[in-house]
Amino acid sequence: MTREGSHKGTEDNHALALETQPNDAYTLVGLGDLKRKKKQFTEAAHYYQRCLEIEKDNKFALAGLGDAYRGLNQVEKALEVWLHYLSLHPHDYKVMTRVADGFKRKGDLEAAKEYFFRALEENLDDPYALMGLGDIYQREGNDEEALRYFEKLIHKSDDPILALTSAGNIYRKRRQYEKAMKYYERVLAIDSENSYAWHGKADCYRGMRDYSSAIDAWHMALTCGMQPRIALTRIGDAYLSLNDLKQAEINYKKALEFGYDKYAHLGMARIHAKRDHTETALQTFSMLAKEDPYDLRIAAELRNLTEKHPKLRNALKKIS
Repeated sequence: MTREGSHKGTEDNHALALETQPNDAYTLVGLGDLKRKKKQFTEAAHYYQRCLEIEKDNKFALAGLGDAYRGLNQVEKALEVWLHYLSLHPHDYKVMTRVADGFKRKGDLEAAKEYFFRALEENLDDPYALMGLGDIYQREGNDEEALRYFEKLIHKSDDPILALTSAGNIYRKRRQYEKAMKYYERVLAIDSENSYAWHGKADCYRGMRDYSSAIDAWHMALTCGMQPRIALTRIGDAYLSLNDLKQAEINYKKALEFGYDKYAHLGMARIHAKRDHTETALQTFSMLAKEDPYDLRIAAELRNLTEKHPKLRNALKKIS
């Protein structure tokens, strides 16, 4: 029997039991759990609430109801239920991490940290707390603290890919490309088709001006599931850096087949400018400036183009 079939059979059994024992807390929680696993969160909440009408502090119904509210993106309600649960069961670190995540979703990072720290007091190596703290410190720009938690998670977790990728991203942001590459390579040793790690490696190669290797890595990222429009634009950029205008154009045009992309259009404008197709370049830069009037780079390149080719100023006035 398939897992879906097994769940269906269990659900039918619970429903039959509920007909004969409509106030059975175990059955109500069981139905709530089944509905929640199927992402039917409204139905799940209904069964948990019925259970709590019978047993107002049933721990399984409280935990499940909080999860159902989270599934419905009702964070305030989820927090209310989980905090009540913790008032009854103050040492449950799993619910502490749920509370912390709820506060993080609300943007209350100090409260989130408090509950992640409380979870670690109960379970020193809790992966959700370690990852949560690393993520918060990264958001706050405290890379050293973020790396401390990511490193601990890497050594303690059975599935360290997210922590390895996050650590690699921090080093890449700091332009410490060789360090970043080591983390991405550790990810690829575990999962050779991880598109995020391939993208990270490619971006490191670009930072080191090894554009040919960057192109190869972005092709791997594309093969492994990276969003084609973004991957193809990055490949176009690398070819443009190599001054291979033909291949750059091919990849930008492929990217634009997937829809509007500012960076692919920007690449095409640069190609037109390099080929002295000045009016076409002007039209593309002008279109980009209208789409994103606050992008200083586009404004600067448009200004440079008209300064280099003063005759274009009248054409720019007509377009504007």
